Amino acid sequence: MSNYQPLHISRTFKAPRQAVWDAWTQPEQFKQWYMPAPFSVPSCELDVRPGGQLHVDTQGPDGLIMPMTGEFKFVDELAKLVLTNSPLDADGNKLFEVQHTLLFSEADGQTTLDITSEVLSAGPNADQFLSGMEPGLNQALDQLSDLLDPQSS
Repeated sequence: MSNYQPLHISRTFKAPRQAVWDAWTQPEQFKQWYMPAPFSVPSCELDVRPGGQLHVDTQGPDGLIMPMTGEFKFVDELAKLVLTNSPLDADGNKLFEVQHTLLFSEADGQTTLDITSEVLSAGPNADQFLSGMEPGLNQALDQLSDLLDPQSS
């Protein structure tokens, strides 16, 4: 149990549910939007099934690669994803672990994505990263919006 409160974010995208789902589950799309600038995602593996693993390498502006691992806990195609992610330190130890629950709903050709992020565990150096989780996720979702609806930017 952690001392962090769950984070709730809801976004509506001008795109059908299939497009939003694909952006979360197709590695080539995920790489395009997942990290806020100036970070990038040079490699991404997503095994989207219960028990499937994810591995994402993020790269900072200094060129440093920061690996992240996780697991898909629950998959209900086009409706719900539950996954964990954990950034790793230089020795391969988890800095923290977050579980994200994503709910996808569509109405009138638009998709609402409701995200709940819960910190499951946090090491002693996690605060510096977790304090930026909400703005970082919002910036990434802004990029997802731009990817799904280029006219929006």
